[in-house]
Amino acid sequence: AAAVAAVKGSAAAAAAGAGNGGADAAAAGNRPQVLDGLGHYKLLGIVSHMGSNTACGHYVAHVKKDGRWVIFNDEKVAASEHPPLSLGYMYVYTRVDAPTQ
Repeated sequence: AAAVAAVKGSAAAAAAGAGNGGADAAAAGNRPQVLDGLGHYKLLGIVSHMGSNTACGHYVAHVKKDGRWVIFNDEKVAASEHPPLSLGYMYVYTRVDAPTQ
């Protein structure tokens, strides 16, 4: 299910940094303050393209399973010793600090 976070007003963000010379307020001005925490995520997998361009080649998935990376390439599933994390087309994350309700 998708989570929706409420954003604090700018006055509340400014007040948050009042105790340290405004450093927090300046940082808070660059990103919204959410009521359910900062949000920490871990990478679950990536989709990457194998081929010289998007008109040829195909896409594969690298998924972290039980602490190890696995490549899914059509029918072939194998250990992925060095997944191309910097070459991902799509990245899949999960939130690790989601609040309990």
